[in-house]
Amino acid sequence: MANCGGGDVNDFDMNYEQLLKAQDNCDILIIDVREHAEINKTGALPGSIHIPMCDVADELTKLTSDKFCEKYNRDLPTKETKLVFSCMSGKRSGVVQDRMKKLGYTNVYNYKGGWSEWEQKQKC
Repeated sequence: MANCGGGDVNDFDMNYEQLLKAQDNCDILIIDVREHAEINKTGALPGSIHIPMCDVADELTKLTSDKFCEKYNRDLPTKETKLVFSCMSGKRSGVVQDRMKKLGYTNVYNYKGGWSEWEQKQKC
């Protein structure tokens, strides 16, 4: 399996079972980074908020706490908040994970299975 972000990314990869636990933890913010058209077609991961890949860094670093809460109905994460990024297959979310690490976010995870795995496991 390829690392999307380099370094010790495997320690910050999340599998399906870990994602299920994360969905029940209100201290963890799950962000679906797919495009609007993809979300409209499939829906987002339960418990996640939707921020397209190209907007994640700006939304997390430039919005005020009040604006973030108003827009996403969640508290603005700090650089230590556990963040889980997801996309269709884990590639784009890995890119976002790497970008957020470079911005100083220390607790960022990539759900490598993405929507593809989520949908498949939900049918079982």
